[in-house]
Amino acid sequence: MNKELKLTREYVFNSLFNSFNYGNLGLFIGAGFSKAVVNDDLTSALSWGDLIRKACDELKIKMPDCEEVKGLSFPQISSLICDKIADSEQVSYEDAKRKLKRKISHLSNWLPNEEKTSLFSDLLRRINPSWIITTNYDLVIEKLLTGKCVTLGPDNYFTYPKGTIPIYHLHGVRLDPDSIIITQEDYVQLFRPNEYRQIKLALTIKESTTLILGYGLGDVNVLSAVDWSKNIYKENNGYPHEIIQAIRTDNPSSEPYRDKNGIIIIEVDEIKNFLQELVEFFRIRKDKYDNKLDELYKLIGDLTKSDEELIESFIADQKKRLSLLQLLSEFELHMVSPYIDFISRCIDKTWKDSADYGAFEAYDQNLRILLDIIINYDYNRMPPALFEFVAHSLDRVFRFVSDTRDKLYVGHGWDATRRWHSQKSKIPYKTVEELYYFSKNNYLSELHKKIEPIFTES
Repeated sequence: MNKELKLTREYVFNSLFNSFNYGNLGLFIGAGFSKAVVNDDLTSALSWGDLIRKACDELKIKMPDCEEVKGLSFPQISSLICDKIADSEQVSYEDAKRKLKRKISHLSNWLPNEEKTSLFSDLLRRINPSWIITTNYDLVIEKLLTGKCVTLGPDNYFTYPKGTIPIYHLHGVRLDPDSIIITQEDYVQLFRPNEYRQIKLALTIKESTTLILGYGLGDVNVLSAVDWSKNIYKENNGYPHEIIQAIRTDNPSSEPYRDKNGIIIIEVDEIKNFLQELVEFFRIRKDKYDNKLDELYKLIGDLTKSDEELIESFIADQKKRLSLLQLLSEFELHMVSPYIDFISRCIDKTWKDSADYGAFEAYDQNLRILLDIIINYDYNRMPPALFEFVAHSLDRVFRFVSDTRDKLYVGHGWDATRRWHSQKSKIPYKTVEELYYFSKNNYLSELHKKIEPIFTES
């Protein structure tokens, strides 16, 4: 969470795009989404409270009055209604609860019309979330993602076929009335120790950027999962992660803000308008990203060629070397193998040049390339193959670097010696530590001799 940065609409949209591009953008969808998608002149999706009231009307059960429900949550009110059904029909509480759940299942059988389906289906498919979690019982999202999704109930594990979007109905799905979570007792079960749904919800939120749509975060088990997700594994693992809630309001604020739970709030006038704006932002950013990838592939093509001019300019120009390192950190999966191959040819070129009589400058060129990497590339993100290559290359060049800058030996590279002793303090401690143990375990004696004093002094 980057609190020091001023929250802007662009920051929020960029956070969502980064996860879209990374592949860990998820949607948490509540009743407000169904109401936005379904409501027209003929059909309306109902909120939880309205659903309970209508169920009471159809079951001929008097809805508890204001005094009875004062201070009660909807799950507690649902339990009270089950008591009334049991008393009225002289059945067990479990049978009464089953009857209420079946009525809820029937009443939530709403779907969007073709116009709304076409509009929202296109928006969801272009956002292409990795997963969707919903507290809704209905199958609205399934209709929007026909042929692209798989429905999971609360008794299913969060697994799904490749190429599909899992829709996990946290509170049950109307296809299976018994799975519906609605009463106080149903909720109590969610808080059992090691309850899969609660654990999975927290971990899924932790491992993703979660966009909340049509949901007010009033549900205690969801709030608990959000809190848990923010307090486990606090170390930043380098992947995009945020919780962003789009709240519909008649007069939306122009700038987002964080609520007391640290969740980013972005106010919107309509869910449809917000999703259209988001999809257009994704399109523009994706075009820019794809253009950058095209340039990258061209560069990779250049790196794989035996281009002496490019190798010479890389050896001579630190700005070019650091620029290439930055690209490597951004596009490691695409670049790491071509980069190591290219660096190897650059290092080979310095060794070839050093074979000439008195060509000690080549040792300095060699060392400059390697120092740029170990000083500027975070060890925790450095590919193991690159680290191994650098370690062995340092061990080789250190044979021509004096142990102290005060005493320069004939046959050593004096410029390389001065560079090493002036630059070694810039190497991050973690990199020093890893070089120390790697050189010790792999008998890289020259590297170990140079790194040991830095490690012991740190």
